[in-house]
Amino acid sequence: MALMQQRHFEYLADKVAPLMGWPTQIVTMADRLAETNPRFNKEKFLERAIQAWEEAHPPQDVDDEIPY
Repeated sequence: MALMQQRHFEYLADKVAPLMGWPTQIVTMADRLAETNPRFNKEKFLERAIQAWEEAHPPQDVDDEIPY
């Protein structure tokens, strides 16, 4: 069985992570990826993936005031 390589993890961080609904799902994905390769750098992956997610999901101005 071939292990995933750095380029595969980079692709997942850059292209797949931004498609997720919330960053906590990225943490779950990182946990699962860590099971596939003992040399997987989870912290490095999370930093890159969450950065990509944040760029794809800029903060929105939300008017959440409840009228009286």
